[in-house]
Amino acid sequence: MIKNYFKTAIRNFTKNKLTTTINVFGLAIGISAALVIFLVIQYDYSFDKFEPGRDRIYRVVSEGANWKNPGVPAPLHIALAQNVSGVEAVVPMFGISDGETKVTIPQGNQETPTSFKKQEGFVFVDKNYFTLLPHQWIAGNASSLKDPYSLVISEKQAKLYFPKIPIPDIIGKTVIVNDSIHTTIKGIVKELVANSDFKFTSFISLSTITANHMKSQFGWDDWGSINGSTRLLLKLHSGVNPAQINNQLASIIKERDQEDEGYEKTLHLQPLNDVHFNTDFYGPTDITVLRNLVLLAIFLLLLGAINFINLSTAQAANRAKEIGIRKTLGSSKKQLVFQFLTETFVLTFFTTILSLLITPLLLKAFSGFIPEGLHFSYFGLNPSVYGFLMLLIFAVSLLAGLYTAFILAKFKPVHVLKNQVVTNSGTTRAAWLRKSLIVFQFVIAQVFIIGMVVVNKQIHYSLQKDMGFKKDAIINFHVPFSFFSPEVNTKNIYLRDQLRQIPGIQEVSLANAAPAFNGWMTNGVSYNEKGNDVKYDVDSRNGDTAYLGVYGIKLLAGRNILASDTANELLINETFAKQLGFNQPANAIGHLIKMNNNSLPIVGVMVDFNQASMRTPIHPLIYFANQKRAGMMNVALRPNPDTWKATIAEIQSKWKNVLPNEEFDYKFLDSQIKEFYKSDQQLSQLLTWSSGVAIFISCLGLLGLVIFMSNSRVKEIGVRKVLGASAAQIIALLSKDFIKLLLVALAIAFPVAWWLTHNWLQDFAYHAALSWWVFAISGLIMLSIAMVILWIRTGRAAMANPVESLRSE
Repeated sequence: MIKNYFKTAIRNFTKNKLTTTINVFGLAIGISAALVIFLVIQYDYSFDKFEPGRDRIYRVVSEGANWKNPGVPAPLHIALAQNVSGVEAVVPMFGISDGETKVTIPQGNQETPTSFKKQEGFVFVDKNYFTLLPHQWIAGNASSLKDPYSLVISEKQAKLYFPKIPIPDIIGKTVIVNDSIHTTIKGIVKELVANSDFKFTSFISLSTITANHMKSQFGWDDWGSINGSTRLLLKLHSGVNPAQINNQLASIIKERDQEDEGYEKTLHLQPLNDVHFNTDFYGPTDITVLRNLVLLAIFLLLLGAINFINLSTAQAANRAKEIGIRKTLGSSKKQLVFQFLTETFVLTFFTTILSLLITPLLLKAFSGFIPEGLHFSYFGLNPSVYGFLMLLIFAVSLLAGLYTAFILAKFKPVHVLKNQVVTNSGTTRAAWLRKSLIVFQFVIAQVFIIGMVVVNKQIHYSLQKDMGFKKDAIINFHVPFSFFSPEVNTKNIYLRDQLRQIPGIQEVSLANAAPAFNGWMTNGVSYNEKGNDVKYDVDSRNGDTAYLGVYGIKLLAGRNILASDTANELLINETFAKQLGFNQPANAIGHLIKMNNNSLPIVGVMVDFNQASMRTPIHPLIYFANQKRAGMMNVALRPNPDTWKATIAEIQSKWKNVLPNEEFDYKFLDSQIKEFYKSDQQLSQLLTWSSGVAIFISCLGLLGLVIFMSNSRVKEIGVRKVLGASAAQIIALLSKDFIKLLLVALAIAFPVAWWLTHNWLQDFAYHAALSWWVFAISGLIMLSIAMVILWIRTGRAAMANPVESLRSE
C-alpha cells in the first residue's frame, strides 16, 4: 500500500511538472533559509555551556547615567574577596588590548630575539580563573600562576613562539611582553574546544601588576575609574540569591564613592548566559537579531507552503475523478488523506535535499549575520542538524499538505462522476482561502520592501547628516602611549610637529580620540549650584589646541584653550552649558567646574556635535588640554584627493624616522563613521535579499494560479474572442481579480509596515522622516513586478487562436 502511495505521488509530480517546479523552488528557499538560521542560532547558543556550575557564574558590570560597561573599578576584586559573603570564587581579569601586545622571545646572547607584533588574547589572572573556565593542562597546573612574572600559554601559542622545541622543554622559557614584562612560562594548556566568550590564550599572573609597578596603569587603587578591559567574574555558593550580592555591591560602591567627583554608578551581576547576547555590555550577538531571523525563516516557509496549498486546491478538479474512482473502489477518507500527505512528504523530502545543495549560496546571502566561527560542511553536520531537518520535513508536510488532503478527500463520488464538483468556482471556501493566502504572501513581501527602503533611507540620512564636525579628508592613527615613559609621549609631540611640515596636510592634532567613535570616554565633574556641588557624568576629550581646527568645530562663545600639559581650563559643549542652567552660551564663560579636585574655569562653549552614531543623543561634553596623555594623531588633509596618496606616503616616512619599530596603520574618519552603521547595513542586505525572495516565491505562486485559471477558462476566452472581445479586454478580465487582491495586500501591508518601521526608527535619537513616498515607491515596485507576470501570462492566453480552444465543441 505504501509503495503504491509513493508511485502515485511520483506519477502526479511527473504529470504536473510546472506545479511541482513552483512548489519545489518555493519550499527549497524556505527550508534552506530555516537551515541556515538554525545553524546560526545553534552556534550562538553553544557559548559558555561547558563551565561547571555555570548557573552560579556571573559577571559584574557597571552602569552610569549615559553609559554601560562590562568593566569594573580595579580594586573591586580585593574588596569582594574581603567583605562579601556568599561568593565561592572571585575571578579578576585585567586584559591587554588585542592587537597592541608585542611578544619578544630571547634567542641567546649571540642571536637576534624573535618578535611577534599585534598579539591577541593576553590577560592578567590568578589561579581562580581556571576553576571557572577549565582548560586541559599539558604541563603545570593552576598553581603555576602563584608567583609574579609567571606565564601560562596555550598549546597553539607555544608552537608559534617555540616551533622547534618539544612542548615539555618550553617550560621555563622566557617571554618578554611589551618590552617591559619579563615572564617565565610555568604552564601550557590546550585551547578550549567548546565555544566561549573568554578567548584568552596567554595568562600572566595577576601579582605581576603590583610587582612590575603597573598599579597606576591599571588603576589598581582607583575606585573612580572604570576600564572595559578590567572585568570580574563571580561564582556564587549554591542557594545564594544574586540580589544579595547586588545589595552588597551597592554598599561597597556607596562607601568608596564618598570622595569621588561624579561617576555615580551602579554595579550588578550579569548571568553568564546573558554575556553573549547582551550588546549593551559588548556582547557579540544581538538576541533581537536572532529573533528576527527566526521570524524570517517562518515567513519564508509559510510562503512556500502557501504556494503548495494554493496550487493544490486550485487543481482539485483535475484530480476529482481520480478521487471519485478511488472512493468507489473502496478507499476510505483516511487512506486518501494519507495518500495526499505522502505526496507532500515526498515533495518536501526531495526539496530538502535540494535545500542542502543551495545552502552554501544562502550562507553568502546571510554573510552579514554568519558568525566567523560558523563553518558549513556536508560531512561535518552534527546529529542535531539532521534531527532538525527531519522535524522540518514533517512540519512542512503537515503545514502544506494537511488542509489540501482533507479538502480533496471530502469529494463525494456521486458528484465527481457527474462532473458536479464546483471546488474551483469563485464562491467556494477553497477559493476564498486561496485569495486570502495570496493576500498574505504579498503583505509579507510588501512589508519586506518597505523595511528595505526605510532602512536604506535611514543609513543615507545618518551618513549625510551634519554631525557638527568635519569628517571628510581626515585620517586617524594611534601612536604609542605610556603612563610611565615621558620619552614615548615626547616623541608623539615631535612627530606631530614634523607632520605639520608636510605640504599636503592642513592641520594635525594630538588628542585621545576623534569627536565621534564607538565607545565612551567620560569624566566625573561637579558644579557648585546654590551652595551644593551637583555631580555630572560628562563625555570628555583631551589633546592639544589644534583639535578644533582639525575638525572645524565652532565656538559659540569664548576662546580656545591655551596649550598645556595638564588640564587647567575647559571647553564645554552647548548641551552641557544648558544643563548647567546657561541658556546663553556666553553666560557660562568664567564659571568653575570641579574635576579631579581642581577647579577649572570654562573659557569657551563649543557647538554641539555627535559623539557617536545617530542612535545616541548628544551628551554633555568637556574638552581640556593634555597632549601628553593622548594616543591618537588626527590629520586633516588638504581637500585634493589626487594628492592624498603622496601625502600619506610622506606621513609614513616621517613615522618611520621617529618610530622605526612601530607599525603605521591609518584609517579615514568617514570610513570609521560608516562602521557605526554596520549592523544597519547588514539589516539592509538581509531585507533586500528577503524582499527579493518573498517577491520571487509570491510571484511563483501567482504565476501558477494565473496559468491554471487561464487554462481552466480557455474555452470561455475562445468564445469571447469569437464574439469580438479584444486582447486588452481579455487581459483586463483575467487580471481584474488578481489586481484587486494585490490592492488589498497593499492596504493591509502599509499600516503594518508603518508600525514596524516607526518602532525601529525610535532606536535612533536622530532619524529620517517616515515619508509617504516610501510607501508609494514600495507599492509601485511590488505592483509593477506582479503586473508584468500577470500581463505576460494573460496576454499569452488572450492572443491564442480561438480555433484551437473550440475545436472540440
